[in-house]
Amino acid sequence: IPGHGSNKINAAFAFGGPNLLVQTVEQVTDLHIDGYVEIGFAGFASVVDSVNGVNICVPFTMNDKKAGINLKKGCQVLDGKNALGFVRARYSDPRGDIGRAERQRQFLAAIMKKAATPSTLLVPTRYWKFTHASAKGLIVGEDTSLRDASRVLLAMRAVSNDQGLSLVVPIQSVNY
Repeated sequence: IPGHGSNKINAAFAFGGPNLLVQTVEQVTDLHIDGYVEIGFAGFASVVDSVNGVNICVPFTMNDKKAGINLKKGCQVLDGKNALGFVRARYSDPRGDIGRAERQRQFLAAIMKKAATPSTLLVPTRYWKFTHASAKGLIVGEDTSLRDASRVLLAMRAVSNDQGLSLVVPIQSVNY
């Protein structure tokens, strides 16, 4: 991380926000980052609640006091509070940050699938609640065009329909 030595990639964001994160990723991968879209926790629970919860298959029983959850293994509808805990939990996951990142991708696919249903898109009050709650949690970088942000959302929708690919880059050590 420029100016901060070696650390986990998310530490770059903690040290210097999105600009340092992008700079770090570009330095490590030799890839140019065209734009930045952040899905933050602001309004997260209200996004989930605006669509009356999201269906998630919890991979194992998760009792994580730091994430504020006690979920049983199996498929279930999570409300905003439990969905937030599900995507934040890492201490109850034997795979730590890697498991958390996988659950975050699982959640994004599930919320996009739920948001694209007729019951969300065609009911004006539900559509209004969903779009306004979503706007509170979406941050777009200064240099990110509307076209770039739209591409991200379309890619997320493709993943939710099993027509896209969601993965983690190969890592050498789970400690970094």
